Amino acid sequence: MVNSRESAGSAVKTVAVIGGGITGLVCARRLSQQGVHVILIEAAENLGGQIRRAKVAGQYMDLGAEAIHISAPGMSALLTEVGLEKELIKSNLGTSWLWTKKGLRRLPAGVGPSGPRRLRPVLRSGVMSFVGLLRAGFEPIIPRRVLSGDIGVGEYVGERFGQEVVERFVDPVLGSLHAGDVNKLSLRAITPELASIADSKRSVMMSRRGQKTGPALSFATWEGGLSTLIGKLLFDTDVEVRTSTSVETVSALANDRYRVDILSGPGIEVDGVVLAVPARIAARLVRSLSLEAVNLLSKIKYASVATVIVAYSRAEIGANPALKGTGILVPSSQGKLLKAATFVSTKWSHMNNSSNYFIRLSCGRLNENEMEKLDDNELVARLHSDLVDAIGITAQPIDSYVQRWPDAMPQLQVGHLELITHIRNELREFKGVVLAGSSYEGLGIAACVRSGERAATTSVEALSL
Repeated sequence: MVNSRESAGSAVKTVAVIGGGITGLVCARRLSQQGVHVILIEAAENLGGQIRRAKVAGQYMDLGAEAIHISAPGMSALLTEVGLEKELIKSNLGTSWLWTKKGLRRLPAGVGPSGPRRLRPVLRSGVMSFVGLLRAGFEPIIPRRVLSGDIGVGEYVGERFGQEVVERFVDPVLGSLHAGDVNKLSLRAITPELASIADSKRSVMMSRRGQKTGPALSFATWEGGLSTLIGKLLFDTDVEVRTSTSVETVSALANDRYRVDILSGPGIEVDGVVLAVPARIAARLVRSLSLEAVNLLSKIKYASVATVIVAYSRAEIGANPALKGTGILVPSSQGKLLKAATFVSTKWSHMNNSSNYFIRLSCGRLNENEMEKLDDNELVARLHSDLVDAIGITAQPIDSYVQRWPDAMPQLQVGHLELITHIRNELREFKGVVLAGSSYEGLGIAACVRSGERAATTSVEALSL
């Protein structure tokens, strides 16, 4: 047993941050800045979690997250702090396509994951039927009910705007983003703005009329991809990093301390533990602390997804008009394996100088297992075939890379916020154990950054520093 820094009798406290994704890295950075001795433990060989890259046709490509939302709260300040703000490359402006039964249609202005903010762009888009438009237009006068708890985003939007809005907008935008069933995804956890409107019994359209839509969705990356950020987060800290190290369990000791047992090697004693890992892994790690917490953590479901990068010869791909947009969103009703496509070489200026054209293809949703039946070559062929059906591309891929993400997308389903409260209550007596990450507080880099910072604050408070 390693007694880390003999911290029981020292002013220096030690915290083990388990999980080297962006949540864990941010948390470790903030703890280190507070004078805490941080041991960052990651099971994989490299840090970054789902921020990962690989070479395709000689070009490094992001395989997980591909951009940051620089207007998200706190993001700009973090980038300035680590010296990366001036190197940002912003995405090119462009529209996304919706793949409809009538072919590709532009995603109307003002349409987001929670439905339309304005009806006029939807009317002009040609995406909806006359009956569907008429039903959506009745939203301001549809009776409004008081929600007794949480409901699905799709259920609420369907009540307000009609099912066609759910199927043609909410499903391809929100469903693809979360790889889930929009009728099961939590209104309160995923769309708090809509939940607030529902609680006030207001009309969605009337509530949004004349309001700003919030910070513009300004997305950015770096020439070396998002791994650039991963490489900077610990650069000026003294965090002790242990990669290729698997944790077996976390146990409580006397004097509000904890033992972190390593699968192969001596355990360590620490004053606090931050579990910056998916709930399914956290459930295994806390089994000696609370079996009820294990049971509750196990209730969070996960979807398996895959990212496929395909490279085409720019000379062969030609001047396809669809490639003037930045990508395609695919409703579940299309019955395709493809869920979304990003036209990388159109979206990013630094990717537009190559003799090759790159497209990022995504597939996988909760309870779908079709892609798991396919080997990598078959998966590339199926997704390429779907792309052919969507945009009429005639070129064949000259290179490809398949990144499978098994059980990677947490499903924040109806009742999620209440579930997380129950989990934290079950662990409340272990005040030095803190949960952080997308399983608890939402998807996206910005959400993970905020979660990591909150976890550091909570951990410092528990240490009474």
